[in-house]
Amino acid sequence: MDIGYARVSRSDQILDRQLNELQDAGCERIFTEKASGSKDSKRPEFDLCLRMLRPGDRLVVTELSRLGRHTGELANLDEALQERGVGLRILNLDLDTTTPLGKLIFTVIAPVAQMERELLIERTRSGLAAAREQGRVGGRRRAVTDKQIAKAQALYDEHRFTMAEIARLCETSPATLYRYLNIGADQ
Repeated sequence: MDIGYARVSRSDQILDRQLNELQDAGCERIFTEKASGSKDSKRPEFDLCLRMLRPGDRLVVTELSRLGRHTGELANLDEALQERGVGLRILNLDLDTTTPLGKLIFTVIAPVAQMERELLIERTRSGLAAAREQGRVGGRRRAVTDKQIAKAQALYDEHRFTMAEIARLCETSPATLYRYLNIGADQ
């Protein structure tokens, strides 16, 4: 039986492409999750998928990176699957470890996946450093503008409005205002 596993790293990403490819590949069951693929991240659906695999089954993924990116982690997974008589099929590489050539290619490609990840991290850090040199700061934009904060602070200092009313007038949430307003310890 072919059992598919689809994963995206963030909750705002969509699994549709992977699901379509796994269905087209003939997977009888597909496990999905939205979780980071980092080494120490929790992936309960992946763990469940691995427990379900039986001798003669194949784990099918669209890309090697869906399983992980660290050479040791991938090698351990491959070894564990082989010991259990379970194959691995990676669709975008047209790779199947149930064949001798597939096993060889997997051992060559796993380190490349880790290098690709390390290069991505290096490029991201370099880009962030260049942006900082130009005075830009990465990260999420502030939820409110300086003008909104000034207006909210003035309304708060008047002691005529509740925080919910101030938030409504400033088009934001009370929780956001609590982060930005200068509120004394007596409040």
